[in-house]
Amino acid sequence: MLDIKINAIQLRMDESNLKFSFCKGETEWSWTKDYRPKMECKEGTVFFDEALEIHHELVQNGIGKGIRSSFAGFEIEGTKVPYAFETYAWIEETTEDIFFEWVPICEEGITVEKVFWPGEMELEEKKNDWYTLLNMQQGVLIPNDWETELTAIPFDGFFETAGGYMPWFSQFKGRNGYIAICTTPWNAGYQAEHPENGPYTHVGVRFEPSLGRMDYKRVVRYTLIEDGDYNDACKIYRDYVREQGNLCTLNEKAARVASVDDLIGCSFIHKGIKTFVQPESDFFDPENPDKNNNLTPFAVRTKEMKELHELGAGKLYLHLDGWAEPGYDNKHPDYTPACEEAGGWKDMKERTC
Repeated sequence: MLDIKINAIQLRMDESNLKFSFCKGETEWSWTKDYRPKMECKEGTVFFDEALEIHHELVQNGIGKGIRSSFAGFEIEGTKVPYAFETYAWIEETTEDIFFEWVPICEEGITVEKVFWPGEMELEEKKNDWYTLLNMQQGVLIPNDWETELTAIPFDGFFETAGGYMPWFSQFKGRNGYIAICTTPWNAGYQAEHPENGPYTHVGVRFEPSLGRMDYKRVVRYTLIEDGDYNDACKIYRDYVREQGNLCTLNEKAARVASVDDLIGCSFIHKGIKTFVQPESDFFDPENPDKNNNLTPFAVRTKEMKELHELGAGKLYLHLDGWAEPGYDNKHPDYTPACEEAGGWKDMKERTC
């Protein structure tokens, strides 16, 4: 067992199974018993522990302490290939954040499609104050005893899509928890499992290639939370975004674009006009062609908005997808003109109130 400690934070790795655990105070977080670090590859599934050369070392430098592991010399169909990578799990001394880094060294001999590391945490007790936060759509909080099964996640949980608008998730055991922030979210996502009535929720990270190569270091940052809840997790992410120089508050947006204030008190309505799914798209359904393409005239949407106002809906913001001639998500950035089949610019500009 390799062990690192800085202040109140302790990080351990079991060399026999490559699993990590960490704790702050009395609350420990450990990877699940069934988890085995792996890569899904064009050649098949490759497990970290199948490397012919595995080496671990303790590292200490000016910013923290950690455990660096190197993996090299994999065997594919009886042939040794030079594919190699490193992992580095370490504690930053000033912040006490824990970083997990996966670093490609040599990409010859294996075509990686997904890397499943770091692992998912054990959260196995059927308690309603043990819960998981996901950034799926408008946000999801799943108590461990929740009666509803978690089904398919939109866009397969890719970060910065409707499946994970912000690149983080969080879990709590009562008042103690963690937030995991993927600081390299561009080719990354998460997968989660919660069966009907629990008694657990598992969530883990995966990394995928960029233009066929893993190419760059992938990082997840864990911050441990004592005596807190989901609000504290959200505040930690907000502070992280501010540190990166990417935070823009509503007041700052309104200072740049005054019409932002017009959105106060609005209900959002999400509608579409034209959908055209290209046959080569992953979304194309050859067995159900009616699902691929549809068209709704602008006049229909205008009528719907007027009816909602008559029913007392108040101020509405209409988010209109697929309003251009090519259809939703086609021919960007050359998207215009407004869809002629739906009524063109004239009908699109018609006032609804």
